[in-house]
Amino acid sequence: MRPVIFDTDIGTDVDDILALVLLARAPELKLLGVTTVYGDAAFRARIAKVTTHMLGREDIAIVPGEQHPLSGRQIHWAGHEGEGIPQLDSFEVKTEQTAPRYIGEIAEALDRELEVIATGPLTNIATAITAAPSSCARIKHLYIMGGAFWMNRAEHNMKCDADAARVVFSSGIPMTVISLDLTLRVFLGKKELPRIAALPNGLGPLLENQLIRWWQYQHVEGSCPHDPLAALAMVRPELFRFENYDIRVHDEASAPGFTSALNRESGKVRVGVDVFARTAEQEILQRILGKPSAGV
Repeated sequence: MRPVIFDTDIGTDVDDILALVLLARAPELKLLGVTTVYGDAAFRARIAKVTTHMLGREDIAIVPGEQHPLSGRQIHWAGHEGEGIPQLDSFEVKTEQTAPRYIGEIAEALDRELEVIATGPLTNIATAITAAPSSCARIKHLYIMGGAFWMNRAEHNMKCDADAARVVFSSGIPMTVISLDLTLRVFLGKKELPRIAALPNGLGPLLENQLIRWWQYQHVEGSCPHDPLAALAMVRPELFRFENYDIRVHDEASAPGFTSALNRESGKVRVGVDVFARTAEQEILQRILGKPSAGV
C-alpha cells in the first residue's frame, strides 16, 4: 500500500469530500493524513475529521494548514461550508504542527515513498517546499487537480494562489496534473444518489446531503467529480493518456492564475490529456461505494 497525504480545501465543492472517501477506501493506498488549506483551514479540518470518523479511519491524521494565499488574493468563502455535516461542533482537531511542516517531515521520514495529492490552492505545498526544500525533494510523486490549459479561463485552484502554483511547478518534484479540461468530461448525477445514500455508518446520508447541497448552490442536478478524477489517476492511470509539458502560471493582473502548457514532450510535468470518461465515472462511483473494479 502506497503512503499518501491528501491536501484539500474540503467543505465548499462536494468533490473534495468524495475524493477523501475514494482515497481512504482505495486498496492500493494507505492514506496517512489529510491537510487542509485556504480560508478557515481549522474548520475544514473538522469536516475532514467527521468524514474519516464515519469511514472508521481514526488512524488518519488531520492537520490544519495555511489560511491565507501567498499571493494575498482575497479568500472566496461560499458560506455554506459545514452545513449539513452532523455533529460538527463535537469534533476537535488537535495538532502541534502545521500542515507544511507535517508534509515535509513525513516526506523526509519516508524518503521517496510518500505521494501527495493536492486538490485545492497549492499554498501548503508551496510553503512546505520553501521551508524544507530538501525534505520535499524526497516526495515520490505529487498529483494535482488544477489548471486549465486549453480553455480560455483560469481554474479556481490556480487563481486562488498563483504565487504558490509557480513555486510548486518550478520545484522539480515529479508530478501529474489533472486539469479542468479533463475533469469537465466526467459527471456524477441524480441517478447515482440512491447507491451513495445507502452507505453505512452515516456516510451515505452525509454524502447525499453534501451532493444535493452543492447542486442546489450551483443550480444544477449533477456535477463533475474534479478531485476524485485526480485521485483516480493515482490508482487507474491506464484510464488516462498523458503527455509531458512545462506549466506556466501567468501573473498578469488581467489573468491571475491563467495557466498554459508549453514544451510538449520535453516538459517536466505529466499532464492528463485524455480519459476514458464513462469508465472513469463508473470507477469513481464504485470506489466511493467501496467496490473497486477488477482492474485493481
